[in-house]
Order: sequence, then structure tokens, then C-alpha cells
Amino acid sequence: MNFITLVNYIKNLQTVDKVIITNLYLLSEKSLKTVIALSSLIALALYPIFSYSIVLWSIALVSLSVFRLRESFEFKNNYQKHTLAVWYKRFVISAFMTAVLFTVLGCVYIHYVDAYYQLFIVTVLVGLASGATTSLSADIRVAIVYNGLIIVPLLVTILILDIPLHYVLAILIIIYFITQVMTLLTSYTQEIRIKELEEEKTLLHNLFKEAPLGIFSYDKDLNIIDCNKQLNSLFDSDRETIIGLNLNHLPDRRPISTMKNALIYGQQSYVGPYTSIGGKDYWIESKAFPFTNKVNNSIEGIGLIEDKTKEHNALEELEYLTQHDVLTGLLNRRGFKNNMEKLINSSSHKELFSLLFYMDLNQFKGINDSLGHTVGDEVLLSVSERLIYSLGHECNISRIGGDEFIIVVPYVSHQEDIALTKADMFSEKIQNIFIDPFIIESLHLHVKSSIGIILIEPNYTNIEEIIRHADITMYQAKKANSNISYYNEDLDRKQKELFDLQHDLAYAIEKNQLDMFFQPIVTIKEDKLFSAEALIRWEHPVKGLLSPIDFIPLAIKAGMLSQITWWVLDTVCNHIVQWKKENIWQLEYISINVNAQQLVEKDFARKFLKKLKENGLDTSDIMIEITERSLIDSFDTTQDIINMLRKEGVKCAVDDFGIGYSSLSYLKRLSFNTLKIDRAFVQDIESNPKELLLVSTILDIGRQFNYRIVIEGIEDQKQKELLLGLDGELLYQGFYFSKPLHAETFSKKFLKEV
Repeated sequence: MNFITLVNYIKNLQTVDKVIITNLYLLSEKSLKTVIALSSLIALALYPIFSYSIVLWSIALVSLSVFRLRESFEFKNNYQKHTLAVWYKRFVISAFMTAVLFTVLGCVYIHYVDAYYQLFIVTVLVGLASGATTSLSADIRVAIVYNGLIIVPLLVTILILDIPLHYVLAILIIIYFITQVMTLLTSYTQEIRIKELEEEKTLLHNLFKEAPLGIFSYDKDLNIIDCNKQLNSLFDSDRETIIGLNLNHLPDRRPISTMKNALIYGQQSYVGPYTSIGGKDYWIESKAFPFTNKVNNSIEGIGLIEDKTKEHNALEELEYLTQHDVLTGLLNRRGFKNNMEKLINSSSHKELFSLLFYMDLNQFKGINDSLGHTVGDEVLLSVSERLIYSLGHECNISRIGGDEFIIVVPYVSHQEDIALTKADMFSEKIQNIFIDPFIIESLHLHVKSSIGIILIEPNYTNIEEIIRHADITMYQAKKANSNISYYNEDLDRKQKELFDLQHDLAYAIEKNQLDMFFQPIVTIKEDKLFSAEALIRWEHPVKGLLSPIDFIPLAIKAGMLSQITWWVLDTVCNHIVQWKKENIWQLEYISINVNAQQLVEKDFARKFLKKLKENGLDTSDIMIEITERSLIDSFDTTQDIINMLRKEGVKCAVDDFGIGYSSLSYLKRLSFNTLKIDRAFVQDIESNPKELLLVSTILDIGRQFNYRIVIEGIEDQKQKELLLGLDGELLYQGFYFSKPLHAETFSKKFLKEV
């Protein structure tokens, strides 16, 4: 604290507490008694010169001193009589009046005495100022002003007087005054510093005692010198046992090196587990640093230990939750990836094959939809428990979402053939868990799975590719109904081809690559043209002409089915309009295929009828064919749409009848015009009489509901004759009469001017 800062601090100091006022009154008592005695001596000494004048001066000073002693007595015994501020003002005023009376001696009387008495007066006043420095030191502002009231007038008087060496005496008084002021300031600075140190000591002591972390000091031999109560809890022992305990004798020595190294290398830290003397497990964060002497040599160490057990447990629980499935407790997708990171980065992976099984539950969505998600969750939980029980802990099992599980068997063999043998063994174990039904809420549920198997080669590190290969393989197993499938490069190549094809399909309409073919539908008795079916084709720039079976599933997956369906309708409408304009339209209708997913699209019926109207077509010119399988999958939602279209005169047909195993109730509840029997029922009728009998039964059903019946896929004369024998009113289509033809070829061959 420099001089200017200190003076400003003193200047701005406004508050006065009880301690300061008490000290002022107490310290002044002795000095006032001295003042009374001194004033009497001065009066006696100067009486011969000033007579009664000096006696009056002495009486005034004594009276004021007695008054101040009485004030001090009242303050000690009844300080509540006035406020602290009033007591302070009374003291200051009376003290300054005392200084003024002494100033009279130095400013007035000194002029009328000789040099001997002048020196006497100067000595007395300097002595009084010196005594005031001590008695008024409780408030340095009062002490400095008091000294100034005595010394400054005296100094001026000395400079005026014509006495020997008065300049020398003045300089000495100035030096004395400055010294007194500096003494007061130094004393006050020390007092402030002591107070600050006391406060710091109190703060450190309270911190040491009450801090929420264990604090202790230890000597160079690692003996504990002192500690707070929090350390008692962490060490699980009492203070008497801990004080003097050597850290080397702790049962858990993990933090000891931190304490040792701190004495040599400076601050050290340790974060980790710790077991207390009483055997309790903690997770701690400890720091140790040396306490050095003036030459920077370590004389002891200070240790801080914070209990981080709750935070550590919370973080571990959070980490567990982020990496594990809440329902089953298995690893989730994130946990699986972290586990795979460890696998591919391990030294064992450089030499050993590992196995990965990607498993999906078949028809699980049906369980959720029909029995509810509670039952579905119980199934998933039971599958998880059976996997753990069957495979044990040598396998890492994950549920990565929905009904999909991944099982990883690490480091099975150095040799590929042995790894494949173990893959067969583990896949059998996995499949065996589905032999027994799952009993959920008294329900016996038979669940099956599809499993894709990946052989992870040594040093292969692309986790995303591993998962992608497994996914492809699993879906191949699901598609083939084979339960299991091993990954091979052909699967990957086919998947990429399908992806490329799906990508190309997005631009097929824009690039005019779609085309329309028509296959005639004729009477079976006379081969007379009756109608035609519109069949879309895709002229792929690389793969050539593709049929709907090659790209419609991709369109459904890519969400392009609606766009393609409306393109088909627009194209068919354009051809019908053209043929009517050329006066060659002689068909009952042209049928187009519409998936039931498209049928339930918002405002489908309104858009369909609007397009017919815009092209000037009758609602009977176009028939909608809906496959039996898609009809069954969404019967409730399609029923109203079909009935609405029928009321407007639009014909509807059930396509591929027989392969969807629909019940007769569907045929009864929906008003169709036409029933199209799938080619699967026709292809073996020549060699298998039962197939012909089955077709006859279907025909009887159709006639019962007054359906016009179309047979699909007649390939030769024999098939036609057998079917003609069953019903001469049938219509048919197939390669026997004509393959699907391009629109221009179809019109030239079959449509003639009416």
C-alpha cells in the first residue's frame, strides 16, 4: 500500500466502530491525568512571569481534562446514553479543544518569556504531541489533526521569534512532525495488515474445518500432521487415529505416489478409486502440493481429497444408459459401435477371424399390431434372455433397434474354414432359441428369425461396411425364407445394382424412358378381341427393356409409385383419345394395374375421374386392376374407394386371384366386374387333373358372384382347349394369342377402322 493510496484510504474512512471509540476513551484516561499534572507544573513554573493569567489557563485546561475523564467514565458505564457517532464527536471536539489550549501556550505566552522559557515551552509542547501519538493512535485521523493543532502554530511562532538557532529548531520540529505522522501511518498500515492476516487466518481456519473436501498436512516422512473432519469421513476413521498416521501404512496405496512426488516435483494429482481404512469404496480426486520455506525447500505437504463417488457413479450410469437398450439391457447401437471399435483396434483382430450375426424377427410387426406393444416388448425381452442364456458371455449381444439384434463372437480362429464351422455352430444355437414357443400372457407365440452372417476378416476395420454387409445378408435370408444367409460379394453387387437402378428410375419419366405395351384380351371361343391390358415397360439405357416386376418394387420403396401410376393413366388416356379420333377404338376397356397403396392415396378417386373427364373419356373406358394380395393387406381402407369408383361407372377387377388366399367374404363385400385368375393355376392343368379341378372350382365361385372371368397366362392350344371345355364364356390373355405389344404395333395389328 503506497503513501498516496493510504492517505486516500484514510480520507475515505467514514465508519467508526465501538472498538475504536472504546480505545480512544481508555487510552486517553492516563494521558489526561498526565495533562492535569503537567498543566499545574507549567502554571507553577510560569506564575512569576504571567501571574494569574497562567493560573486561569491552567484552570481551563484542568477543567477540560476533568470533563473528558468524566466522559470516559460515563462511556464505560453507560455508553447506551448516546449513539456511537455522538460519543465519537464529543471525544473529538474535547480532544481538539485540549490541543487548542496547548496551542495558546505556544503561540501567546512564548512571546513574553526569554529564550530559556521559550525552550521549556517548546519541549513541553513537543512532548505533549509525542504522547498524543500513542493515546490517540486508535484513530490516526484524530492523532494527526491533534498533532497538527499543536505543532503547526508552534512552528510558525518559532519562525517569527527572533531567538538563537530558530531556523534549526524549526527544521527539527518539521522533521519531528513528519516522523510522528509517518509513525502513525506505519502503525495504521501494520494494523490493517494484521487485521487482514487475522481475517485470512480465520477464513483459512474455517475453510480447513468446514470445507466439503478432506484437507490434511503431512511431513517429509509422510506422517499426517493435521487434518479436518471431512478427511475423517473419507478415511473412515477418527482424528486421533489419523493424526500421526504414516501414509505408507494406508491399506490402499494408489494415491500415495501423488503425495510423495508433490514434495519433490511440485503439485501432483490423482483421480481414481480409493478404499478407506474401514473398507468403503470411493472415487476420489486428490491434489497434493508442497509447503516450502524461504529458500524454496519443501518442509511439508498439503493434501486435498474430494469425494467424487456420486458424480462418478452418475456419469457411469449415464454412460451405461447411452450405450445400453433400456428394455433389454443389451448394448444399443452406440454401445455396439463402441464395442466394434474396441474389437477392430485390438491386437487380436490383426490375426483372428470374428463372427457377426445380424438377426431380425419375422412378422414381429404383426405381433405389435395385433397384440399390442406390451406383448411385443415381452417377446423382445424373452428373446434377449434366451440369447444370453444360450450364447453366454463370450458373445457381445446388441439390440440396435426394433426387432433387430446383432451378435458378435470375437476372435474365433486364425483359419477361415474353422471360423465358418464355428459360425454354423453359433447360428444353430441362435436358431434353437426359437424352437420353443414364447409364452406371453398365456399366449403361445411361435417366432422365427432371419439371420445374416458375416465373417469379419483380420485387419478389416470398416465398421459401417460390416453393418451394411450384415444388413444385406439378413434381408437376403428374409427374402429367401431360408432363416440364415452368409454374406458374399454377389449380394453386395446386386444390392448396389438395385440402388443404381432405383437412382435411374427417378429420372426415367423425365428422360422419356418409360413406354406402354398392350396385351389383348380375347374370347376363348372365337379369339375375338374384347379388351386389352396396359403393361408398362422401362427402356433402360444399359439393361434394356425391363418389365414391371424388375422396377415396381423399387418404385414402391422409393415413394415413386404414385408418379408412375399417374403417368400410366395419362398415357393410356392419350392412346384411347387418339384411337377414338382415328375411329379405330373398338375395345370394351383398357385395364391398368393400380396398387392398393396408390388407391388409398388422398383424393385418388377425384383425381382419377377428373383425368377421364379432361380427356373426354367415359368412365367405362378404363378398368382398374387391383392385385388380390394388396387388396387383402389394406381391405378396410380400399373398400370405400372401390365402391365410390363403381358408383361413377368405373370397372374394377381382382388381379392374380387365387394366390392371395382371400376369403369369399371379400368377394361378397366388394362389387367387382371382373375376376382375373393367375397364370399359376393354368400352367400345370395339362399334366395335373387336380389343377384343372381347382380352376373349375374358382370359375364356379366367380359365376356365383356374377363376375366376368379372365384367365391369365395361356401359353398353348392344349391349355386353351381344356379351359374352353370348362366355360365357353371365358376371356383369356397370354402368349398363345399375343405377347404384349408396343402401342403402335398393337393398333396396327388389332384395331381397325370401325
